[in-house]
Amino acid sequence: MPNAYSLHGPITNLLHKRTQPRIPTIEAIREHINLLLSTRLDEYRYDPEMGCGIWGEDYANITNPTQWKSDAEQTITNLIIQYEKRLQYARVYVNIDEPADQDADGRIIRIRRRITIRVSGNLPETGETLPEQTFIMYFSPVASE
Repeated sequence: MPNAYSLHGPITNLLHKRTQPRIPTIEAIREHINLLLSTRLDEYRYDPEMGCGIWGEDYANITNPTQWKSDAEQTITNLIIQYEKRLQYARVYVNIDEPADQDADGRIIRIRRRITIRVSGNLPETGETLPEQTFIMYFSPVASE
């Protein structure tokens, strides 16, 4: 049953004092985590601590991928624990690889880092387990899928 508001609701509803559409809690949690992941630290003016610290390393040279993944998992877990109160016992897994983009002739035109972030946890309100949510983001330059 839909019981949460979407972050993507029509702005005209707010301007005309109409109700916003509701979405299922799991979808709302997914939207919020995506917002947290795509926000840089100090980007949200009302809470400069809200945001994902991994974007500060966008063009960094990762010399130890295992340590970077471990640090990223901890950073994202802390972010979700602090800002997504509808989720308990958050588990975060990060994978990083470098797929190559190719042109029509098969030549490599760009290599960028792809970060796959998988998040799961429990919903204390209902006792359910959050189905694993996957977020795909790219470094150098930053983008999301």
